[in-house]
Amino acid sequence: MAQFFCHCDDCQAAHGAAYVPESVYRADEVRILKGEPASWALERNPRFFCQDCGTRLFIEVTALGLRGVNGYLLPVGAFRPRYHMQCRFALQPVRDGLPHYRAIAPQFGGPDVCVDW
Repeated sequence: MAQFFCHCDDCQAAHGAAYVPESVYRADEVRILKGEPASWALERNPRFFCQDCGTRLFIEVTALGLRGVNGYLLPVGAFRPRYHMQCRFALQPVRDGLPHYRAIAPQFGGPDVCVDW
């Protein structure tokens, strides 16, 4: 459905990063092929990780029926972000030619307002 970089404060805290690459799919389109991930929630949505190695796997956005798979888990070249979102939480400007939405991207019901970097 979408590939983007998320700058929200929840992603920053959960990953210890300024922003996180996300590849979003309908939850029923993402299958777990091996093992049973563990989950935890920081502020809002449950996040899942590998119980064996601790790798962050995905976030479940239950209210929208979506699953955000961490983009760095995709095969090389498969992550092609189209924008940044939640940039009101950005720690510093990222100048990469992509749109930088202040809040949630319009695709998910947010306003079409970008930050001015």
